[in-house]
Amino acid sequence: MFAITDSTLSNHDWQGSQFSENRRHYRGRNHLCTSGSGWTPAPALPADPPYWDDMFANSIRIGVNAAKRTFQPALWIWALMMGIAVLYYLVPASHGVFNALVALQEKTGVLFASVGMGLSVGILVECLRVLMSKEKRWTQHNTGSATFNFIIWSIMGLTQHYRYAWQVDVFGAGNSFTELATKVSFDQFIWTVFFANPYQAILYLWKNNRFCWRAVLRQASPFRTFWGTKMLPMLISNWAFWIPMAFMVYFFPPELQIPMAILAVTIWVTLLSYLTENTSRDDR
Repeated sequence: MFAITDSTLSNHDWQGSQFSENRRHYRGRNHLCTSGSGWTPAPALPADPPYWDDMFANSIRIGVNAAKRTFQPALWIWALMMGIAVLYYLVPASHGVFNALVALQEKTGVLFASVGMGLSVGILVECLRVLMSKEKRWTQHNTGSATFNFIIWSIMGLTQHYRYAWQVDVFGAGNSFTELATKVSFDQFIWTVFFANPYQAILYLWKNNRFCWRAVLRQASPFRTFWGTKMLPMLISNWAFWIPMAFMVYFFPPELQIPMAILAVTIWVTLLSYLTENTSRDDR
């Protein structure tokens, strides 16, 4: 699982750092202008592309700083999920709620994951964002964001439905440490790195550039630099939250993992929106 929002992408830490300014080579410093009557300064040369060691070090710094800012709300969500796990395994009276979720999921099939993720993360979070705003007024911008988020997260929920079923077939349905570690490793270091991270980062970048693919291509080129300076910091900060959370989600039986994942990502994105809104007010 991986979750970013517009606010994540617009974070000031994401502004591209000129890692290699000190390594810039000023070629042609004594360039002679043949069309004029004297010497002219050489044209400005772009900085050399950032080196991997620079990008990696800077990404770790940005990611760790972001994780520190969200550590307290992350603790609350981890505690909440642990409490739900305790209720499920130790309080039989709570099974009625869990059985209702399972029955609804069995009745609706893939729509439960797809529409549920779209409504919770796309629509509900946008509604909460409006309620937390100073104006508390739904605008056309909110309608556009809610529609976009609903589509993006419905597709993500669809992929979750089939991926979770595939993981049960391949890695097993138990919750031993070996099975949990295998599922979490695949989730965070393969699925998230190669699909969820690029999928969300590029699509939200497309939205923030008014759905102009040319602007996306300009900002994402070269992709090596874009990944190292933009996507890698997000990946590191999200790992700090989602690696422990994924262990908790996969600890539940397979039929409850998708509802728990939807609950976790909804609360997480809501808290990120709340923190971003408060930060924006403080900066005014």
